Amino acid sequence: MNHDIFAGHWKQMRGTLKSWWGKLSDDDFEWIEGQKNKLIDLVQEKYGYTRDQAREEVDRRFNEYDDKDSSARVRDMKAKVYELAETAAGKARGAVTALADEFATAGSSIRENKLVTMATDISSFIRKYPFALLFVGIGLGYFVFRNRND
Repeated sequence: MNHDIFAGHWKQMRGTLKSWWGKLSDDDFEWIEGQKNKLIDLVQEKYGYTRDQAREEVDRRFNEYDDKDSSARVRDMKAKVYELAETAAGKARGAVTALADEFATAGSSIRENKLVTMATDISSFIRKYPFALLFVGIGLGYFVFRNRND
């Protein structure tokens, strides 16, 4: 974790840092103010490490934190994608239901031989559901083209 990222996550990380280095007081954390070098200095002083040992310890802990943070972000993205997929599926189901209802209405009009009003009904249907009909047309075209190539 570089210095800028550390400073940006400082407030979020304080609780985790306290669990890692219990010898550091709240005053120590106020003094550190999100600066990695100050943290290394305090870890070196409070735990009796050499400068290199303290730097390695801090870097090791930050790498662990980054790995856990990345996993949490992946889980969050996965949940959002699932939520969006559910929303899209719900809208698709609604569109299919609306189309089915309109086709049923159109079918009953044809059976009753109301050919004069059928043109008006079809044009209003197209105006009412242009995108749904576009998707249906694309799907039908895909299946016709796919079957033609097989």
